[in-house]
Amino acid sequence: MTHLEVCTNRYLAHRDEQSRLERLHGVIGNARLAGTGAGLALLWLVETTWPSYTWPTVLALAAAFVCSSIGLSRVESRIKFADLARIHHARLVGGALAVEERSERPGALPDQLGIGEDHPFALDIDVLQPNGLLDKTCLAASLEGIRYLAELLTTPAKATAIKDRQAAIRELLPELDLREQFHVEGFRRGPVIRTDPMLKWAAKERCEIPTWMRPAALAVSLAAFSGIVALGLLPSVVTIAWTAASVAGCVIVRRMARKVLCAATLEAEALDADFSQLLALVRILEPMQFESPELRGIVSALRAEGSASEALERFRRIITLYEARRNQFVAILGPVVLYGTQLSLMVEAWRSRHADDLPKWIRALARFEALSSLAGFAFVREHYVFPELSASGPLLQARDLGHPLLGGSAVGNDVSLDPSCPVLVVSGANMAGKSTLLRTIGANMALAYAGAPVQAASMTMSDLVLVTSIRVTDSLQRGESRFSAELQRIGQMLDSVRQGRPTLILIDELFGGTNSFDRYSGAVALVERLLESDSVLAVLSTHDRHVTRWAEGRPRRIANLHFRDEIGDGKMEFDYKLHDGPATRGNAVELMRLAGLRVRADLPAATLQE
Repeated sequence: MTHLEVCTNRYLAHRDEQSRLERLHGVIGNARLAGTGAGLALLWLVETTWPSYTWPTVLALAAAFVCSSIGLSRVESRIKFADLARIHHARLVGGALAVEERSERPGALPDQLGIGEDHPFALDIDVLQPNGLLDKTCLAASLEGIRYLAELLTTPAKATAIKDRQAAIRELLPELDLREQFHVEGFRRGPVIRTDPMLKWAAKERCEIPTWMRPAALAVSLAAFSGIVALGLLPSVVTIAWTAASVAGCVIVRRMARKVLCAATLEAEALDADFSQLLALVRILEPMQFESPELRGIVSALRAEGSASEALERFRRIITLYEARRNQFVAILGPVVLYGTQLSLMVEAWRSRHADDLPKWIRALARFEALSSLAGFAFVREHYVFPELSASGPLLQARDLGHPLLGGSAVGNDVSLDPSCPVLVVSGANMAGKSTLLRTIGANMALAYAGAPVQAASMTMSDLVLVTSIRVTDSLQRGESRFSAELQRIGQMLDSVRQGRPTLILIDELFGGTNSFDRYSGAVALVERLLESDSVLAVLSTHDRHVTRWAEGRPRRIANLHFRDEIGDGKMEFDYKLHDGPATRGNAVELMRLAGLRVRADLPAATLQE
């Protein structure tokens, strides 16, 4: 059985379980309704016939009601688990199941992820676009987890870091139950854990609480409580005065405390659901024993300053008690004994103690969410391979490399770049596959950075910094032309080259934003500059035949490759396979004619730049 079939079977099992539990829920609900009527009738019969058994009957009916409520709550919890587990596997399987379940996570914009338009490759190679790599791999429940996964996919990594991530993903691959449980608990209370407000709350300036306030609050609240008890048992002038003075002290302390505590405590209360989800995830991870260094580091971060789960549990109990101030009984007596003030002081004490720990816990969980997401992505793509890391370079060699977002429809191509041949010039007709090849290389590089497997029969790479110019466009808002935007990106490439960093450069439609003469001159200048460095690999696509002819004159370090097309019966067909040598013709004129444009056949061929 393939891994894809395993996930599909789990999806079907959880769907069937959910249907069964929903039927059971309906039966229990109807039984409770019928039981309530029967219980009232029985109580009336007992009261009128055997009155001495009335209270035992009331207790028995109350016990039955409580037991049925507990049973119904457990069934509802199991329904929620089955529902979220089903969605988890639907997202892994993808395709029709993901569409059927509408299981896409809430999208995160590049600016929310801290990725701007000046990023060297993220916006060019299908990482952050809708249904891009981030969408296809991400199962994170927290915004910090989404952000960390985006960071892995968009930050060039050294071989040592990639190997550690690969080891962690390999270890998580067979842990289906762990990954499923982690996903369910992460989404049980909502679509996303709002880690940003939690971090802002922890980082806020500490409340300046006078040293006397805590003991004073405790003293006056105890005095007020004892005064109320004494007043009820033995009313007298002394007890009245004692109680009045104590209550006055409570009022004074409460007003002084509200100035420094109210806002921070209310913010903490608003984050209760997020802290509860965080606690559920910590409880899963904290006792785990892992082998890979990356996963061991995550667990160690949760245990570094004591138990993270115990600290979060204390916070949850404090907030639960604080929320109880709305109870009618507490609302009456609470102000008298400083109920809310005492708990606010406890919240602030917790924040003072764990404000530096909370970001570490959140970051650790985000790291696990990202690695777990990539493990799920890898599990259902068992034909993918983990790239091998080479200490010598620059080097990128891949056999049967396909685009990871195209699935089974992807056409694989071999790519080989090393110091003996560091530059590939790719030409070919429109729509033949040049841009897709560049995005294929870039997308698989992003997966490799994250430690994930790539869609290839094999892939070997050295440490490489990726810089691309594929989707550059003009911008009316910035007053920037396409050519200007491309020059800025090429400036980034040359900066990387000047710094001596091993760099992989991908450029689509080389200098396509300018005239043919300037395009040729710029292309020659750029390639010659790249060939001067021994740390650069580059794949450049072009329609310009002058560029490909110039490249033919330097066969020792530049390879000319092209994509072909076939036109017949008014249709165009492509094999999307790379072939040796430059393209000898284009299809632009034929496409113009098919579109109804009359292109003169007597124009000099040299003027046609396809």
